[in-house]
Amino acid sequence: MGDDLAAVRTRWQEIGRTGVRPVVGVGLLASYTIDPLLPYLGVALHDAGLPVAFTTGPFNQIVQQCLDDDSAMAAAEPDVLVVAPRFEELGDELPTAVDAAAAAARRWGSFLVVVLPAVPEERAFGHLDDGRALGTAATAHEAREAVRALLADRPDAWVVDAERAVRSTGTGKAHHAAMFKFAKIPYTEAVFAGLAAQLAGVLRAVHGVTPRLVVVDRGSVTEALDEHLRRLRHAGARVVLRDGPEPVSALAREAGVPAGSAVLLAVGPATGAEEDAEEDAQEGTAGTVRLGAKPDAWAGELLRSGLLDRLPPPERAPARAPRADRRTVSLADFVAGLNVEVDLAPVDQDSAAAVAEVVARAKDFTLGTETAGLPGPGREVLAIRVRDKFGQYGVSGAVALSREGGRRVVDVFSLSCVVLGKGVEDVVLGRLLAEPGDIAFRYRRTPHNRITAGFLADAGTTIEEIP
Repeated sequence: MGDDLAAVRTRWQEIGRTGVRPVVGVGLLASYTIDPLLPYLGVALHDAGLPVAFTTGPFNQIVQQCLDDDSAMAAAEPDVLVVAPRFEELGDELPTAVDAAAAAARRWGSFLVVVLPAVPEERAFGHLDDGRALGTAATAHEAREAVRALLADRPDAWVVDAERAVRSTGTGKAHHAAMFKFAKIPYTEAVFAGLAAQLAGVLRAVHGVTPRLVVVDRGSVTEALDEHLRRLRHAGARVVLRDGPEPVSALAREAGVPAGSAVLLAVGPATGAEEDAEEDAQEGTAGTVRLGAKPDAWAGELLRSGLLDRLPPPERAPARAPRADRRTVSLADFVAGLNVEVDLAPVDQDSAAAVAEVVARAKDFTLGTETAGLPGPGREVLAIRVRDKFGQYGVSGAVALSREGGRRVVDVFSLSCVVLGKGVEDVVLGRLLAEPGDIAFRYRRTPHNRITAGFLADAGTTIEEIP
């Protein structure tokens, strides 16, 4: 399994070097680091004839990216917007995140795919949690079904389920505690691969690359195969039985289906002569899906083939009592509702190591100049601690400034990605500007920190860019 996943990641790198032109843009917003998903989804879409360009939003800024018309995702206006929250980060803000994503998808003209979050493994009431009406399991399932109902009658939205990917991998092998601690990656590669398979199935259906006509040789139909043909028909496929070597393209014409949307479903290994005959008979079609010799494996093989991946007509969800908070909140309201508290205090021996780590790891919000150390003559270093309604984040940033010729020069202003989008930068800057006297920010451009310069420029501060 691990070798297979590594091969997919290698292939994604190779595809990136070919310079193939993308035909679909996919934006991804998650409450965790979702980058490990990209190779698996990218390869699956490439193989489906849908070369993709990804836009990945900042960590845990689903609502902020969706509500801010100047956000990176708003600028991208992706063809497909994938939103992947977790209860562990969003808690009771899940409905707010989905509402904001739905509104953003409408504005951007994007097809919305919401990844239903898996039920958390940690249970508030221990072994008795499953029987508690306000237990983790009950509240999580209620929230998941509310999301499903919200999107059920929308023709431009769908859901996939992270619970399914976690369950198929196995709980013990699904989570990666060490990677979450250091990179906010909660799942193993196997879970991301499973989630990518689900997303690829939806996007194949959305973009119409799932074959509409399935041709089967009548002589190969057994009772076991007939059961799976009924599954295909139930999913919306048109199944045609042929009595001889009639070309699939001819059968497609008779059915009024483009040849490229017709596929031959065969059973068992093919001989060399059969492969040649199939190739001649299928020119211009979607090719052959070949099931193995073991009927017990056909269900999984059909699932992986993508032939079952078809969007039905929109379903009207059962009537539900309207929520009082149905309206989409504003960005300012959302941030205010987080109840963010920011504390700035001089760094000391106890916090020095944490400050150094935050500054070294900061990528998006940083001046890109030098690392912070302990204060010295004429130099002040402040540790930034943050908490909100979801909990305490500890040392989440740092500011370092020196006195130069009667003015203050800030050469370190770094924030962890965990607290971005919560207004922390505004609070810190406000406190710096509240002190009398001139202040300047020394900035070195990096591949990732342009948002820092933009933030400081919008605030009207003095920026001294250095090479």
